[in-house]
Amino acid sequence: MLERSRERVARALTHRDPDRVPFDAIGVHAEVASVLCAELGLSAADTQYFTEGELRYLEFRIPEDRKRFAAYLPDLPPGSEVDEFGVGRLPLFTAEGYGAGHTYFHPLARVDTPKDLERYPFPDVTRTEYHSHIDAEVQEARRRGFTVVGQMSQTILEMSYCMRGMEQLFCDFTERPGYVRALFETMAELRAFQAARFAKAGVDVLRIGDDIATQVGLIIGPAMYREWIKPYHARVIAAARAVNPEIQVLYHSDGKLTALLSDLIQAGVTAVNPCQPEAMDPMEIKRLFGDRLTLWGCTPTQSIYSGGGAPEVEENLRVLSGEVGRGGGLILQFYNMLVTPRVRENLGHFFAAFTRYAMAGR
Repeated sequence: MLERSRERVARALTHRDPDRVPFDAIGVHAEVASVLCAELGLSAADTQYFTEGELRYLEFRIPEDRKRFAAYLPDLPPGSEVDEFGVGRLPLFTAEGYGAGHTYFHPLARVDTPKDLERYPFPDVTRTEYHSHIDAEVQEARRRGFTVVGQMSQTILEMSYCMRGMEQLFCDFTERPGYVRALFETMAELRAFQAARFAKAGVDVLRIGDDIATQVGLIIGPAMYREWIKPYHARVIAAARAVNPEIQVLYHSDGKLTALLSDLIQAGVTAVNPCQPEAMDPMEIKRLFGDRLTLWGCTPTQSIYSGGGAPEVEENLRVLSGEVGRGGGLILQFYNMLVTPRVRENLGHFFAAFTRYAMAGR
């Protein structure tokens, strides 16, 4: 029977050999996983493991307030969602009904000066009702054996370009640098409070991140990152570490992050996700940074799982569990938004192979 273990995850995160590689189920469609587990004849306990994994993600609960942002989203279509920062999102779906991203609506598109920013209704993250649930949820998750993650990605840059629009924000770096500083300072202040609150509640991992890369390279170069964004990432991490110096920090960005890994480590990051094998070589990252970074993800959903079969899935899992996972520093995460018939079939192969590896490691 597959069982979750806080000790297993802790050992992986601190670069000590766990009994086997931990599994993060956040990217798995629970209904698809349940059907596949039934087809494989897995037990109810193993099915629960593959649908829940070993990590539990917690967030601030800030309710949607469309009226607060109505003046900033004049073209918002019916069916859109509005998040706590006022970003409008219209969900997109495949013909099969799976999520396929969003169309975004930018509430700061017409907010052009620092003075205008002062009037913008940023969320008051300090309100007790937004975070009072976290303490009890951390304790309950730990009681059930989960390692607890405080979810706070889209931390500075990504939330800012979601609010302003990416093209416009990138023009602002040159045309309105004071505006960008004011926006980033505001975001960092809000995020630092959240980071410290998560640490006080006892989460094991703080998850921050900004999508800052494509699959061929960075969208902001290292020098620009160091000047404009790294200080704010460091400030947010420092706020959590002031409460809990041992907290682990996971940084999420899709794409090819390799050129920023040293800077992220300097800022306080201890794990990176999803470490896409199509863009970043897990073996190379392990060799260069394996004693300082945990690789969190590493599942080649765009290549092997979209076009391979059982032998390729098995071989990839063997390499990841053995060569990459040796000495800790690896958490597997299968993430794929589009469940094609081939992906579904290969996810079943993954479950079967993972179960065999887990049982063999006992």
